[in-house]
Amino acid sequence: MKYAGIFNEMERSILEVLTKLEPGYGYRKWAISEKTEIPEDILTVLLKRLKYAGKIELIMIWSETTGMPDGSGYCLTGSLQREFQPPNKENTQLRN
Repeated sequence: MKYAGIFNEMERSILEVLTKLEPGYGYRKWAISEKTEIPEDILTVLLKRLKYAGKIELIMIWSETTGMPDGSGYCLTGSLQREFQPPNKENTQLRN
């Protein structure tokens, strides 16, 4: 494909932006567009390609002020599982 290198570079840019997020957080499409300087119409196609490749996932964004759903966004695949892992048994003390 003639533009494969350009698409790969833009996808790497998207993944780099999402890698900087703390586990459990995501960015909306407009924020990714702003940080990567990729136009939203092209970004839509790239996000779908990354999602189908299993590198990112679409998530629900929750408002930190209201606690209510506030839209959707993207994060790296597995980011939510790293945030919500059960406590390590070695660090957990049983209380009677």
